[in-house]
Amino acid sequence: MKDNSSSVVLNWNYVTLSLIVFVALTLLVLYFPNMRSIDTELLRTIRKFLGQFPSYIPVFFSNYGGIGNFWWPQITAGAVLISHQKYLKTFLLIFFTQGAYVFVDSYFKNIICRERPSIHAGYSFPSGHTTISMCFYGIIIYLVMKYVRSAFWRIALSIFFGFIIFMVALSRLWLGVHFPTDVVAGLFLGFLFVNLYIILDKFFTNR
Repeated sequence: MKDNSSSVVLNWNYVTLSLIVFVALTLLVLYFPNMRSIDTELLRTIRKFLGQFPSYIPVFFSNYGGIGNFWWPQITAGAVLISHQKYLKTFLLIFFTQGAYVFVDSYFKNIICRERPSIHAGYSFPSGHTTISMCFYGIIIYLVMKYVRSAFWRIALSIFFGFIIFMVALSRLWLGVHFPTDVVAGLFLGFLFVNLYIILDKFFTNR
């Protein structure tokens, strides 16, 4: 019980750290005049380096990380959890994934109103693709580490899902539809949601 309490404290620390970084990036975007020019230079450098690789790579991962293509991973993960009678975990997984989407795309972006670095429509901060991917696959990694018995498969699956998070985030820069701060903010916001999920999971598991 003591070990579990300590781990919950650690998760709350992660929530606090993620929130601090997210708020700091938000304030930089809103009130630091040179942030856009710095972001633009960083984005140009990243895209120049990535331009030597095939363009279908970022298109694939960007489409994969979009909310429109996120139903089947949620259905698949939910089916696996339900087959093991993990009903609350299934609900919380879908709740946080959909909640991340609603919070970012339907609420927060419309408050910040940061224009994208390219001609694409919509607002930029934070990256919704990155936030949702970090939230969903971060939770999946947590569940894999908790329930998969084989050490090999725990590591292999965690690396695989971590790679998806990384590639979805990178693809948004690769395609030039987000600034670096948009993507970093999305990663930390998604990580915040992951730790809130873990805290709730541990709370209900111990009741």
